[in-house]
Amino acid sequence: MKILEIYKAYSIPFITEGNKHARDGWVNTHCPFCPGEQNYHLGYNLEDNYYNCWRCGPHFVDKTLEKLLNITHSQATQIIRQYGGTSHRIRKESKVKVSLTPFKFPSGELKLRVHHKKYLARRSFDYDKLAYEWQVTGTGPVSYLDGTNYSHRILAPIYWDGKVVSFQTRSLREDDPIKYLACPMARELIEHQHILYGNSAAWGKRGVCVEGITDVWRLGVKSFAVFGIDYTPFQVREIKKHFEEVVILFDPDPQAQRQANKLMAELEFRGVKAWKESVPVDPGSLTQQDADYLMKQLL
Repeated sequence: MKILEIYKAYSIPFITEGNKHARDGWVNTHCPFCPGEQNYHLGYNLEDNYYNCWRCGPHFVDKTLEKLLNITHSQATQIIRQYGGTSHRIRKESKVKVSLTPFKFPSGELKLRVHHKKYLARRSFDYDKLAYEWQVTGTGPVSYLDGTNYSHRILAPIYWDGKVVSFQTRSLREDDPIKYLACPMARELIEHQHILYGNSAAWGKRGVCVEGITDVWRLGVKSFAVFGIDYTPFQVREIKKHFEEVVILFDPDPQAQRQANKLMAELEFRGVKAWKESVPVDPGSLTQQDADYLMKQLL
């Protein structure tokens, strides 16, 4: 797709160099999906024709143009056709990358300290169990990686095929505009929104699909997360590979439920038996007793 022509025609600011997020083969602009500093985080790959934000992850082309240009979906589709693109083009394979910027965790000592434990205890999590089962740690008052501030966060490594390939963090501050902050994409061995969060060794034929990492911590090893409601086609393929039946348990708000319906339809189209269940709160906020009882009923 002729993205440069679109940006010029609609006066969208962009860069191709001169910024840590601007790399060869990419055109970068401000991401319309994530709040905070506007610093050209959203990249468009000129070779494979897909979007990725270095802060909040991959996005479909049509949805991205809708937000960038403040237009309807049909208008976005028309522009994509006009400029020689396809709506849902994304990178073809989810594979381990060879990178000049190797994977690493944020700076500072990674340890669950008193304020991390208090936060987890307020949410009724057993922090010792999380540290043992999910290798959960925390960042200190000074913690950076590639210029991004990761201070005062819970940190969860993301494993795939038995190897740490990325990480995700959760802010201790409820008023933080970016509650969840992942590893910079350039350092991920596998992009986290190409895979699933959970313990694949414990999965069976039926799994429970949830939004976030804290939902998995609450529901246990038979569940898995897609890192938010904006799941990707890569994750749909991984779900099909690992499960014959899937219970979708997203948050109760309308937008999440619409995405749950969409995911259910996509899985059924691919031959996976899928259905939706709901609870009055997000699964991570359930009491442990209620969560354990729910999983017995679902599985």
